[in-house]
Amino acid sequence: MKKHIALIFASLGVFLMLMYRPLWELFVTGNTFAAIGNLNWTVMHAAPFIIAFYVCYIWLIPEFLFKNKIKTFWIANLLIFLAIFLIKFPILKLFNYVEFNGYLTFLIPNLLTDGLVIGTAIGIRYYMKSVEDLEKERENQQAELQWLKNQLNPHFLFNTMNNISSQIYTNPDEAQENLSRLSEVLRYALYETATDRVPLHGEIDFMKNYIALMALRCSDKTTVTTDFPVQTNDAKILPLLYISLIENAFKHGISNKEESFVRISLKQFQGKLVFEAENSNFPKKQENRSGHGIGIGNLKRRLELAYPDKHSFTYGLNGDGNYCTRLEVEI
Repeated sequence: MKKHIALIFASLGVFLMLMYRPLWELFVTGNTFAAIGNLNWTVMHAAPFIIAFYVCYIWLIPEFLFKNKIKTFWIANLLIFLAIFLIKFPILKLFNYVEFNGYLTFLIPNLLTDGLVIGTAIGIRYYMKSVEDLEKERENQQAELQWLKNQLNPHFLFNTMNNISSQIYTNPDEAQENLSRLSEVLRYALYETATDRVPLHGEIDFMKNYIALMALRCSDKTTVTTDFPVQTNDAKILPLLYISLIENAFKHGISNKEESFVRISLKQFQGKLVFEAENSNFPKKQENRSGHGIGIGNLKRRLELAYPDKHSFTYGLNGDGNYCTRLEVEI
């Protein structure tokens, strides 16, 4: 639809540019007889340039100029101009709309008019291309964000269901509570994240449930602590932004044989959300590093798309040998 609107305005602009003489006589001087005479001359004179405009706008620019075939583009326009010149001059002379004072005096103004028409077509076409490219980039970003945010690790679901299944016989009340948590996690991920931004309190509730379910795999040797201070405004955030960081903290931070810990916090101050995760470091062996780095790569991509120049992301070992992650985003 936008392409058609642009073409209509482009056509109107070229029409007004080529019809200025009869329009001036009709609406400014009020000389109807002169306006009709100028209209006849303009139709004979302008019609070929209108055809040249459409050929250039619809075919030559996208087929040659956009494909970087610049020489071919200008050669094609030159051939079209020569065809216009060779056809139009005899017709105008036949109807006594032009006096023959040499080809050069007729060639130069027509060449300037043709150049103006081609320049107008190029300018409008490139403007529309920039608008189309921007829209396409925005659509691609939305599609990529939608794909990235709707990912729940299937291992998480499998392990959680196994843990809940084992609790049914040993602690049915806790199993029921965890089943409710899993239901909330799935509901949130599938239905509540259908928008670009979600309320911060909803994301925090999701994180609490998600961490509680992740903690089911931990033994008594692992301590899991969280700190999510009560937020005082209606801040919104990209959905499921911290899921990969939480997964990594549990994946590489817990041990069933040694003392281990996972600490996760999310605080808000000075217009920023600050997520911090610290965990003991028990890196997986090389043969057990499936998907290693994919979550971080996806997160970086999401941050680039949603928070360009408005985020800070650092991670690595600290002086105590623990793994630390810090992510700041402006809201």
